[in-house]
Amino acid sequence: MKYLIGLLLIFSFLFSQAQEEGFNRPDIPGELMVDIGFNSWSETPDTLDRKGWASKSIGIYYSKRYEISNKFSFLPGVGLGLEKMGFNNSVSFLDSAEYFTNQSLNGITKNKLAFTYLDIPVELRFHPTGTTDGEGLFFSVGGMIGLRMGAHTKLKFDEGNGNKVIKESGKFNLENFRYGYQIRFGFRGIHLFYKNYLSNAFKEPIQGVNPNMKTIGINLTGF
Repeated sequence: MKYLIGLLLIFSFLFSQAQEEGFNRPDIPGELMVDIGFNSWSETPDTLDRKGWASKSIGIYYSKRYEISNKFSFLPGVGLGLEKMGFNNSVSFLDSAEYFTNQSLNGITKNKLAFTYLDIPVELRFHPTGTTDGEGLFFSVGGMIGLRMGAHTKLKFDEGNGNKVIKESGKFNLENFRYGYQIRFGFRGIHLFYKNYLSNAFKEPIQGVNPNMKTIGINLTGF
């Protein structure tokens, strides 16, 4: 995920340089939206020690604006939600058993569960002072649905004679579909967002707990 963030920043820099040198962006009917944020769960199983700063989210969406009036617009989109939940301890998900198990490992430097959804977000935006082409201050509410495309775990630890990495792909008891609502506030080119997924994270509860995922972050629009 960190490499993807780097590529997006490089692309943004190159685009701004091209604009300064007189090159215009192609006239594409829509815009690329990039959400960068942090994930959390509504509740966490006792044996899972979630690592907040390692639980990240990147959403990459193509969105098109449809004007309703000079103050209201509707924005449907489609794209990918790249999610990661990080953990502090040696608890890891094993797809063969579809639950997590303690690996009894020491010196863990990375422990994550990553998953990707194909998302369809929609927004209804309100511009309190009006807008001509979607510019200016806005507030929006909307929803999103998603289909899980893939998932994997990654465990990196010190084996005594060097680092070892265990990586496994699978379903990991994750729900195939997700849905929820979103709230956004700011300007068109940059704004804050909050996403609350009302669907459960897992098909079956873990230790009697089946959390909902929440994401808060910042959006960059107009690449």
